[in-house]
Amino acid sequence: MASDELARKLQSRMAATQEAEPRQEPKQEPRQEPVHSPVRPKPQEPEAACGESSSELSAVLTRRLDINEGNAAPRATRVFNPYTEFKEFSRKQIKDMEAMFKR
Repeated sequence: MASDELARKLQSRMAATQEAEPRQEPKQEPRQEPVHSPVRPKPQEPEAACGESSSELSAVLTRRLDINEGNAAPRATRVFNPYTEFKEFSRKQIKDMEAMFKR
């Protein structure tokens, strides 16, 4: 179900970026423009952000599809070691706390 949602989001974003691409217009006679144009060019940041997010979405989508098909390699899980995580406690204190929480 989540992969279907991601696929729909990815497709809609790809369609939006394709519509936003400038279309080639027929060539017109070159006009001489003033040296100092009062019109400022629009920043290109929003299009760049869409490009990055669509690549992130496609990466997530392909990862999920690989997981669903059983082709994905399992990610390495990090093992929690309380002795290295809590250096302020002695091993005996940590063992006592573990015993108390297991009750």
